[in-house]
Amino acid sequence: MAAAPSPHPWLRRILFVLLMGAMAWGYVYLADQHIRLSADRELSLVENRHVDLTLATQKDLRPEFTRSFSEPLKKLAPHRTDGLVQPLWPWVAAWMLDENDLPGSFFKLAWFRVGLTLGCLVMMGLVCGRHFRLPSALLVVAVTGFHGLLGTVAVYSGGTLFHLFFLLTWLSCLYALQRNSLWVYGLIGIFGALAYLSVPRILPLVAVFVIVSTLRAVWGWVVAHWCPHEGTTLWVRRNHVFGLLLLVTGAGFIAGPRLSQAHLQFGDPAFHYSDQIRWLDAREEALAWIEAHPDKASLESVPALERLTAQNYFHSHTPQEIRQRLLAGMATLTSRLHGRGGEVVSILLVLMAAFTLTCRFATPKACHAWERLHPETVPTVLFLILATLAYGVIAAWDIAVLPANYLHALTGPLTLSLLWGCESVLRRAQRRGASRLLERGYQTVLWLLLAMTLLQFWYSAFVTA
Repeated sequence: MAAAPSPHPWLRRILFVLLMGAMAWGYVYLADQHIRLSADRELSLVENRHVDLTLATQKDLRPEFTRSFSEPLKKLAPHRTDGLVQPLWPWVAAWMLDENDLPGSFFKLAWFRVGLTLGCLVMMGLVCGRHFRLPSALLVVAVTGFHGLLGTVAVYSGGTLFHLFFLLTWLSCLYALQRNSLWVYGLIGIFGALAYLSVPRILPLVAVFVIVSTLRAVWGWVVAHWCPHEGTTLWVRRNHVFGLLLLVTGAGFIAGPRLSQAHLQFGDPAFHYSDQIRWLDAREEALAWIEAHPDKASLESVPALERLTAQNYFHSHTPQEIRQRLLAGMATLTSRLHGRGGEVVSILLVLMAAFTLTCRFATPKACHAWERLHPETVPTVLFLILATLAYGVIAAWDIAVLPANYLHALTGPLTLSLLWGCESVLRRAQRRGASRLLERGYQTVLWLLLAMTLLQFWYSAFVTA
């Protein structure tokens, strides 16, 4: 994707550096506020479990090879889980945590998360600044940073790592749907496994990718046999099956130790309490169930008709109760997304739809490939829709029992994807001779969205403080 043209490139660079610097300062300032407030509160249940797992993991990082070599070596990989906490963040924190000074360690680890996320935001800004218009690049950084990553830096959990690896997995899926090189499948498996080792909420995204890419492969087979003059595409259907094998291999290599440990502890390699307690109706009931079933023996002793499964839940609840739970969950999520990036994503969705219609009906018909939309636009759009719906429905169901904070990880990837789509459609509309008013209106809307996002956090930092 070529960089957006600018009549004054030096002015654009100066403005980009100044605004990125201002946002970086605001991000650090707000992160400092969050960290200082978190120092005075008690750790939550999940945070305490992370601490316990971190202390246990520190023993794995001091291997003893006098009696065995393979067993201590296997334990060096992130693998420990208690069924509620995933092993990656405890493994990372175990290298830096001081058992004799936990408050000081929490403070240093919080600033480690701030530095990690800030570095990723700067890299994202540089990449987007090279390919997007100035307000687009800045808006991606603002929404991803302030509406996504900022809420995780003061919490001692794997949320920060999950947000980062979720974004990388999302981008790899998009790239694979447009140009399915084999190495991209491997990246999806690796990034997806790392996200899974942080918070076990990446599986719906990978499942949607597998479904959409398989449909694309089937369509490619049909076209190859019935429509030999399909046109130009960078998607190779022959890569798909071997690519999925690479995906599974990469994921298994990274997540294999955790799966083996969970199989020993709970009798199920993919076991996680959240997959069980989502079939309960109240959070207190879920906490009691977790305490009552800490190991494999207690789980296997549950009678078949009393096990927490979708089948048992749907048999014991009426369709009206199920529908009411989903509607109540959606209402709760809508209220949570208000002021947390929901407005930005909604406006960008409308904006992209308007640009697509304008490009289709208000400009001359495309005469060259560079004036048309990307040939793999349909599977990409299908992936975005299905992934968003899947996470929305799952979060609406889980919110009655689980916090569902992972849903905020969607705001950054969705904003980036929608702006990527807007930039692509607008560029093709301009190649077809669209009016310059379209470009000016687009940039005006983005500057307003950026100002709204930054003002929200200015108000929360200085007015309501």
